[in-house]
Amino acid sequence: MLRREERIGLGLAVLLLCLCGGSPGTVPTVLAEEPTVELNSPEVVRQVLEQQVGKRVKVKLLSGQDLDGKVAKVGTQAVVLSELGGMEFFDATLRLDQVAAVVVKSRTK
Repeated sequence: MLRREERIGLGLAVLLLCLCGGSPGTVPTVLAEEPTVELNSPEVVRQVLEQQVGKRVKVKLLSGQDLDGKVAKVGTQAVVLSELGGMEFFDATLRLDQVAAVVVKSRTK
């Protein structure tokens, strides 16, 4: 028969396991999947920008101008970049049909 201190310790261990969601072997592992983009879609630029909302990107326009900033909103016809590089107090609204390329930081060293 277990002593009182051993029963309390065992009960505490069971309680902790229940609170933690079971034994360590049963905790599911969640792997982050990178969202995929349909490259043949006519809306590929919009899809890429939607995945980058809240992150910094560099946008190359058909005119040759580069803008970098944080993607604030993406609509069907336009995108809003906030905190523009070198002009942090300004936002820009760009027509999606004028975007030639979206440059995204995808990894670090």
